[in-house]
Amino acid sequence: VKAVPAGWVSNALVHRAHPGDIIRLGPPTGSMTVDHTTDSGLLCLGGGTGIAPIRALVEDVAERGARRSVEVFYGARTDIDLYDIDTMLRLQQSHPWLSVRAIVDQQAHVQLPDAVREYGPWHEYDAYLSGPPGMIRSGVDTLRSIGIPSERIRHDSVEEIVLAQ
Repeated sequence: VKAVPAGWVSNALVHRAHPGDIIRLGPPTGSMTVDHTTDSGLLCLGGGTGIAPIRALVEDVAERGARRSVEVFYGARTDIDLYDIDTMLRLQQSHPWLSVRAIVDQQAHVQLPDAVREYGPWHEYDAYLSGPPGMIRSGVDTLRSIGIPSERIRHDSVEEIVLAQ
């Protein structure tokens, strides 16, 4: 578990939990489930440790044998912050329908949502965002501005205020 500045769960686990403690976690919140009733491509934006739920989506698509396009943009401040990048790259090698792009702020001099604008078009994709609240908010704004309707954007819960704006 990596403690992140705004992560109340990760900080509690890292700084307050002790070996032998019993931890009960509730159900996931947000709308991060793949819609298997469509064959639309998936556009995934993962920031920092937010890549873990994105990886789960990729694995879900792979398990179902679907051959829909999955485009993953993985943002981090530095190379060191690219948590689990090796797993994502192995998945990409195993699945021709998967593309993984690492966007490192210090190298690219661009934020993750802005990097997504350079690729596409994305208007026929379902979008999934997971990561820090600021990245999710700016990501949703970017995706809406490039033509993805709000109802096709799913994300980690940020008190569900992102799409309500």
